[in-house]
Amino acid sequence: MVIATIPAHLGPGQRVDGFRVVRPLGSGSYGAVLLVEKGGQRFAMKFSTHRASSGDEQQADARLMREAVCLLHLQDHPNIVRCWAHSRWPDIQHGWRYIILDYVEGYTLGEWLEKTHPTAHEVVRVFVKLASALAHAHSRGVFHRDVKLSNIVVRASDGEPFLLDFGVSSYLLAPELTDTPLPPGTRRYRSPEAARFLKQHGDERGARYPFKATDDVYALGLCLYDLLTIPRPVSDPPALYVGGRWTPPAPQTLNPRVPEALGRAALHFIARDPEQRAASAEVLRRELAELLPETGHAWRAGPLHGAAPPLQPVPKQASAQGRVPGRRGRRWVAAGASAALLLMAWVGFVGLRVPGFPEPRSPLGGDGMAPPAKMDASISARAPPSDPSPAPEVASPAPAPVPKESPPVKRAPAPMT
Repeated sequence: MVIATIPAHLGPGQRVDGFRVVRPLGSGSYGAVLLVEKGGQRFAMKFSTHRASSGDEQQADARLMREAVCLLHLQDHPNIVRCWAHSRWPDIQHGWRYIILDYVEGYTLGEWLEKTHPTAHEVVRVFVKLASALAHAHSRGVFHRDVKLSNIVVRASDGEPFLLDFGVSSYLLAPELTDTPLPPGTRRYRSPEAARFLKQHGDERGARYPFKATDDVYALGLCLYDLLTIPRPVSDPPALYVGGRWTPPAPQTLNPRVPEALGRAALHFIARDPEQRAASAEVLRRELAELLPETGHAWRAGPLHGAAPPLQPVPKQASAQGRVPGRRGRRWVAAGASAALLLMAWVGFVGLRVPGFPEPRSPLGGDGMAPPAKMDASISARAPPSDPSPAPEVASPAPAPVPKESPPVKRAPAPMT
């Protein structure tokens, strides 16, 4: 494929299939994300690209289309970013594959902790909604497989959280896109059982770890544990891999401001034995929801890590649809599924739709979405169902300086791994 224009080189004012580029949001070895505008609305345009020498063009396309398949099936949840369209550019048959996603201006979960200094109650509120989003995905047969702090964004305007970047997600009976024992993901947030599988079967040809809902539960639970125990997870990120033999200490022993009940819940979500862990994201949601009525001083009176009251500064750059695929993220192996397999997966997967699900209207022009079987024939647009929850909008909080933080809470020494 020889195309003169590279997506990462697109600049402000240029147009892509009727979308005006506002600015680049980021790029990597395998993708580029742009902030674009059409009809007065802003979106994130995510391109599938690859290194010229990698030979993984089909693999990169297959991953991006799998993300679109999963998001289109989950778009009726208010805390999951929506996919509005997909196509190729500049040539409809051989151009760069892209998808159009919600644009959420706000903070990654780690930035939210550092910049807004939430209370324990506010943290619980956010995680109840994230657990609801994850439970919804699991109920539709979708596994995220890369839940982590940087793949969650909290909207600056109202504190609403969003689960995003389904770039390595999968669904039941989906064809394999990798030939490694473990699916792509972030090592720190892999479950102990995944680590054990790799140790026992990593050298076996054809070995594949059967990813389960409890793997996603562990990852979300570890996100909660990190927020409770690490004052600055972005500027001072954790280097430990906790999925081995080390048992994390109770959060309240590392941070005395953590309510004991919340600390116990966090440990339950990251139990080494999956049989001792919350059995599902819905169980996780219910356990945290039971803590929302708490009104004690430890829950609502002050920031979780002892900083001054939050002032909500304007984010320097919005987080839109998570990280850009790159060499530090997932590994795309050049053995991707064929277009026919992808189409079969789409047809079989969307057949799982809930009866009575309303037909949407297209926000991008035209009367509706092109049939999935003709994904390369034109831009296929999909509007969200009739839902009272607003789409993520661009926030405009008043600028203010970031408050001075207190010294970090002492953390446990690094274990031997």
